[in-house]
This record gives sequence, C-alpha cells and structure tokens, in this order.
Amino acid sequence: MVRIRKLAARDYRAVKKMERIIVDEYLGYLKETGEEDTIEPWITPEYFNHYVRGQASYVAEIARKLVRFILVQPTYFVHSAQREIWLEYIAVQPASRRKGIGTMLMSTVIEYANTHDISLLYTILNPNNKESIQFLTMHGFELKDWKEATKKLSH
Repeated sequence: MVRIRKLAARDYRAVKKMERIIVDEYLGYLKETGEEDTIEPWITPEYFNHYVRGQASYVAEIARKLVRFILVQPTYFVHSAQREIWLEYIAVQPASRRKGIGTMLMSTVIEYANTHDISLLYTILNPNNKESIQFLTMHGFELKDWKEATKKLSH
C-alpha cells in the first residue's frame, strides 16, 4: 500500500540515495547516446531542509520505504506572478515506476495548490528526459520548447 506524506528531515538519506540512482541513470543515458551534459547530485542538507521547511513537498512510501519524492515550493517572484508552485525535483526509483505513485504525488501537490489558492504549477525540465515529458503531459502540463512546463488550475 502506498502512503503519501509530507517530506520530513528524516528522509534526507533516502532522498540522497534516490538522487544518486537518478543521476547515474541519466549519466548512463548520456553515455549511450553520446550526448554531453554536466550533472552531479546537488541535494545538500541545506537545500533539502529548505524544502522540509516549505511544507509543500511530499514523499511516497511502500512498506515504510521511500520510493518517490517531489520537492516543490510556492513562489511569489517567478514571472512576477503572485501565486505559483515551483516543481523543483520529481524522482522515482526505477522499480516503482508506472504504478500510479507519481500521479498520487502530483494530485497531492495539485490539492495543496487548490487549497492555497495557487493557480499555476511551473517547472523546467531536461529536454532529453522523455519520461518527464510524458509524465507532465499526461497531467495536463503545457510544454514550451520542451523545457518549460506549466499547468493552470481552475478553482
């Protein structure tokens, strides 16, 4: 059974472990395609704690094991808009993909946005990440230049 809950300080090690898996997966993709990019894990304790304090980020657990996380924050400065949520990082362990867990997390973020009168979800994604493109498109995001994704919410 999947449990969705707010991100907590105790999740740092599991998030770092998952980040390493995702970065290694991306580096493998680059090696296969011959493309170049510089990417390293960047979730430091300070960075992570920023999202814990923000109270809008969530994790998904199966049998008390973290299998997916979404780091988000309400912003008040992006594009001069008053009410937006910035989707910073969405990650899932490869073995837990395509099981509806990402949809559960995205629905939780959308519910948070609706209850806080936030009308836009916003992110930037790597144009090589076909899975992210599919995921965001499936959830109604409008992709611009295959890098910027937005979703307007109705209240």
